[in-house]
Amino acid sequence: MSLYHILFYAFFLSSIPVFAGITGVKATVNIKTIQQDMVHISILTPHINSDEILYIMPASIPGTYARMNFGYFVKNLQAYDKKGNVLPVRRENDNEFRIIGAKSLIRLEYDINDSYDDKTYKLDVFNPAGTNFQVDTNIMMGHQGFIGYFEGLQKVSYEIKVIKPSFFWGATSLYKKSVSDTIDILSAKDYDELIDNPAMYSKPDSVSYMQGKTKITVAVYSTGGKVTAQMVAKALKPVTSTVEKFLGTMPVDRYTFILYFVGQERSDLRKREAYGALEHSYSSVYFLPESSDPKSLENWVAQTAVHEFLHILVPLNLHSKEIEHFDFKEPKMSKHLWLYEGVTEYFSVSAQAKAGEISEKTLLNRLRRKIISSKYIMPNPVSLSELALNVMQSEYQKLYPVIYEKGALIGLMLDIKLREVSGGSITLLSLIRSLSTKFGPAKPFDDSVLFSIIEKETKPEITDFFRRFVDSTEEIQYEQEFAKIGFEYAAKKNITSYSFSGIKPNINTIEDDERPDTLRLSVKDTNNVLGAKQGDIVLSVQGKNINLDKEDDEAYQALFSPQNDDEVIIDVIRNGQLITLKGKPKSSEKTEEFYLRVNPMATKAQKAFGASIFH
Repeated sequence: MSLYHILFYAFFLSSIPVFAGITGVKATVNIKTIQQDMVHISILTPHINSDEILYIMPASIPGTYARMNFGYFVKNLQAYDKKGNVLPVRRENDNEFRIIGAKSLIRLEYDINDSYDDKTYKLDVFNPAGTNFQVDTNIMMGHQGFIGYFEGLQKVSYEIKVIKPSFFWGATSLYKKSVSDTIDILSAKDYDELIDNPAMYSKPDSVSYMQGKTKITVAVYSTGGKVTAQMVAKALKPVTSTVEKFLGTMPVDRYTFILYFVGQERSDLRKREAYGALEHSYSSVYFLPESSDPKSLENWVAQTAVHEFLHILVPLNLHSKEIEHFDFKEPKMSKHLWLYEGVTEYFSVSAQAKAGEISEKTLLNRLRRKIISSKYIMPNPVSLSELALNVMQSEYQKLYPVIYEKGALIGLMLDIKLREVSGGSITLLSLIRSLSTKFGPAKPFDDSVLFSIIEKETKPEITDFFRRFVDSTEEIQYEQEFAKIGFEYAAKKNITSYSFSGIKPNINTIEDDERPDTLRLSVKDTNNVLGAKQGDIVLSVQGKNINLDKEDDEAYQALFSPQNDDEVIIDVIRNGQLITLKGKPKSSEKTEEFYLRVNPMATKAQKAFGASIFH
């Protein structure tokens, strides 16, 4: 190397912030002593070879598609040199703190508020990505709400010293070392890994079990104490089994389910309608309603967990550079949201159908609802690529939920197309597996060339599919595509409908552990064929108990959506007495929109094609 090159590189290296000596960030998070509902953070900073530097809190994190500006919750940030002198700090915006005289910087000190208790509602922080401080009870430790990074130094190592009450236990997939009963050390190779591995500290309530070769840990906090880890693990085991059967093998050696259940008493959280979950590479965080009813719990967990758990396939093993090198300051979106969320949602439906967890009727109803929802959410078509690239903008935020509806339908149609053009040798799942082998957790693809890569793996017709239905707004020909797999679809169809006119369901949620959900009848026509009266409590239909938490419950459907005019027998409680009602539903002609049923005229080949996808 010439002297010129040596001088050039010396100048280049001196012009960017670098750590001298120590190569990582060390932070102390005190959740033992919480004052004024704020947690104190102390950051030890190695020497920085720059006069100024930005300390940045994330504007957003991977797996979420909205700005949340976690720096908003940072208060009283101060910077110090080794003599204890205060260095000037200028707050540039919610998330960025400019430290002047950074060459002398040795320590940052600041406090943070939690997003759960935020009363300003300036920000809409999705609760599974948020933070919660309940003294001596629960700490939801999404690191994005606690720790930031120095600009240009996102890839240095992180060590978090957690000072905690002795009776707290931390649930996380991050490497954790318990130094004492009041100190844990959490270690991450870089900032990305730190953010990808949240923690929850509370009194221990966890269960572990093996799913194949994967260790599953279930950690639960329930505000009213109604839900336990044992209960959740019982509900989760069928989910993890379904995913293993669907994938054939588990692509991770460990996985942590972190679940926060909120009761009626936390109306401030419930009214924000932030139920849901957030996936990470080796864990997922859930914010769900509290229920002591096993059926209700099972359905809430199953509805969310299959989708989140399947993210271990996409995007963990297949993702673009925008995700691999996530810009926490100014997030850049990948155009392939259809892949990360849409295909994952399709796989969650397909996996449950294959495992027999949902019936064919439930499958058809889910697909039908996705068609209806996608039309309702996005009446004016926008391509899924355009939506993905602009999803952080407010006008596109309103359209974001469509990715779980139309995106899943795109997944199904792509699966049909792949099988069709390859003679059944290539499926969407086999394609994802092949691409995951080519790339993987640490090797991202280029956003702009994914479609051409897929074409090389499959057929040229697949690129045309992406051009028409992902990059453009062309509508899927549902009638034609569903026919291929033995289903009949029509935008509108005249059908014979059956119903018990004058009767509607009235579901009352009450605080009664023995009967948390009660189905009462709302009767408008006192001369109804059943002889039902206002307030009758329905116990069973056709000898089967009503399960309000079960999707498309057979007993519920027999009463409120009968398929023929057969007599229906109903047991109800009226004024404390058990009464049996009988009657035949009346028929009428009506036009049904988005009609989707099994096609009784389907050929053997069409039935076999559908069975290969869903059975």
